[in-house]
Amino acid sequence: MDLTIPEALLLLALDDERGTAILDDGTLGTAMAAAAIAQLLVDGRLRVAGEGEPGAKPGRLVSAAGATDPRLEPIVERIVGRTPTPALQIVAGFGGPGSPSGKVRRQLLDDFAELGVLARQQDRFLGLAWRERWERGDRREVEDALQARAREVLAGADDDEPVDAALGILHGADALPKAFPDLPADALRARGEELAAGSWASAEVRRSLASLQSAMTAVMITTVIMPAATSS
Repeated sequence: MDLTIPEALLLLALDDERGTAILDDGTLGTAMAAAAIAQLLVDGRLRVAGEGEPGAKPGRLVSAAGATDPRLEPIVERIVGRTPTPALQIVAGFGGPGSPSGKVRRQLLDDFAELGVLARQQDRFLGLAWRERWERGDRREVEDALQARAREVLAGADDDEPVDAALGILHGADALPKAFPDLPADALRARGEELAAGSWASAEVRRSLASLQSAMTAVMITTVIMPAATSS
């Protein structure tokens, strides 16, 4: 089963033991937003306008004719004309179910459940569902293959577009050590820096991804790290 960047990111961000994400909602929302925009860039559905480009301001996202995952199409019209940072903020929202990234996440989870990749479980108290968990489904070979490939990439294997991008985004969220707790954290972060640089992408896409990565760092600092520091 070929996975998109958001699909790969979501599966890697799920803790199979607990059935919940290894990231808090705000961080996961930003990571999912970055994955969705990265997919649109890789597919050629969006691009970042360059200097002197007719009809477009440099550094802003413009639509293009590439075909992409239909589940991501609603995002395009919301962020065209924006620079990467506000675009990422719009898609991430507050990380909740009503945000654009939250809707994509829900759609992916539902589709994974329908395919048997994940199984939806509900924790109940007094007959009321209070928590939803996502455990491995019958088609375990999908996650097994993704995990195996991710570990190969982390060890320095050749490029694998969706896996490389998903791992680079997880690195931007400082989540690689959480996703792979059995691997040395320092080595994970070093490899994550390489993957976040987008060496696997074409030159044009790489420039766009660099802008997205910088935007993700800025959004993480302002919406995730700073509020947590203030409340501590």
